[in-house]
Amino acid sequence: MKKIKYIALGVLATLLSGCGNDWLDLQSSTAIETEGSLTELRDFEFVLNGAYSSMQSSNYYGADMVCYGDLTGDDMKSYKSSSTNVSYYTFKYNKTNGPSGFWGMYYGVAKNLNILLRDIEKIELVPDREIMTPKQEKLTEQVYHDDLKGEALAIRALLLFDVTRLYGYPYLKDNGASLAAPIIDKVVEDKNFKPSRNTTAQCYKAITDDLIEAVKLLRPVKKEGKINKWAAMTLLSRVYLYMGNNGEAYNVATEAIKGAEKQGYKLWTNDEYAKIWATPFNSELLFEIVNLTTDSPGKSSIGYLCTKYNLIATEKYWKKYMKEKSDDVRSQMVSTASSSKPFCLKYPAQGDKSYEDANIPIFRLSELYLNAAEAAVKKDDITNTRKYLKPIYARTGENLDDLSDDAITLDLVLEQRRIEFWGEGQRFFDLIRNNKKVERTDYLSEVPEEARSFDWNYYKIVLPVPNHEMEYNENMVQNPEYELH
Repeated sequence: MKKIKYIALGVLATLLSGCGNDWLDLQSSTAIETEGSLTELRDFEFVLNGAYSSMQSSNYYGADMVCYGDLTGDDMKSYKSSSTNVSYYTFKYNKTNGPSGFWGMYYGVAKNLNILLRDIEKIELVPDREIMTPKQEKLTEQVYHDDLKGEALAIRALLLFDVTRLYGYPYLKDNGASLAAPIIDKVVEDKNFKPSRNTTAQCYKAITDDLIEAVKLLRPVKKEGKINKWAAMTLLSRVYLYMGNNGEAYNVATEAIKGAEKQGYKLWTNDEYAKIWATPFNSELLFEIVNLTTDSPGKSSIGYLCTKYNLIATEKYWKKYMKEKSDDVRSQMVSTASSSKPFCLKYPAQGDKSYEDANIPIFRLSELYLNAAEAAVKKDDITNTRKYLKPIYARTGENLDDLSDDAITLDLVLEQRRIEFWGEGQRFFDLIRNNKKVERTDYLSEVPEEARSFDWNYYKIVLPVPNHEMEYNENMVQNPEYELH
């Protein structure tokens, strides 16, 4: 047998387990053999499981990505100065000590996905021949091939989207001219490969290209713990909103709503809302990251950090949307109406699992409705804004039909996004991409004055390129404002 060479996931290798994931019926992998090991389609599913497992990491959606999107905004805060991820809340980082996990995650997982995407095209298919997948589904080779490829493209797009919005200024600030992240979209054989940063516009072009292709390839079915067609379309519609391409955002979102609901997805009712978070794979969840007791981030997880009040609701948010709007079913997602530690209840114990092992919702049907409503209101299409906002607004306990057309505004839509996705890591990005101010009215004393009220002109709305990358890679440049401070 020939000697096998591996490409490992760098820093992730020490963070992630290589143990089996029963829910996938396949062992996951954080390293790929580079010479001739991927010979059957099921081998590629094995590789994809490694990518999904990596997404569980506390350095990514397991905790940090969610914490960052909420703690940098105005509706959540660190409970005390020693809370986990307090630096996101205080913005107290500079070019030498900025967060590095996001950057490493993208590099590591994208490298493996690129190997998959290269080698899956080398498989000699008998397109109409039926095979049994590891999930005991009978599919033709062509359908199975396309579905695996679509998942890989969608995950790669999500990774690039996240590092782009973390390290590059909002697309609409300068039409994508700022530098973001390197686009890693090909297999790199050179161990000394040292990429340079691409512009935000170039990154968004790569993201949308991957997602458009992924949507064509992915099966329009429910897939527990894996990205399906409707999840990829949710991300694509969100990306279009970030770019200001409201026509495409609307078209993709509305098409996805029709397709997903035809497949059996539906919005939660008001009666279901508070309790259904404890039920994995329910009617509104298009894609969630699955945690098991054997492979979750544990005490580093977002479920643990919320429940142990490392991050809690701000007084402003609690009073306006939780205490005073008690008819809103979403007010039940805060721990109590009187505690000084009002934490998020969206990561409860599920089945026989602890809250430490709660699954992490990434794309919900409700986002498609809100994406469609936001795109419509930005096109001055009040009729369709009403149509798609109404079922979400009903969660307030009120009827949108009681509001005049003049009241159907972008601010109203963003307010519903604010309540709907509280604790899910979207608030900061929704404000900044629309050049709305982040206004913090109650905060720890450690929060500097410059981080109490800011918009997209504040240089720290983007992260500094990690110091180790700057030291190792002479082709890398730092976000310029960090060089001045």
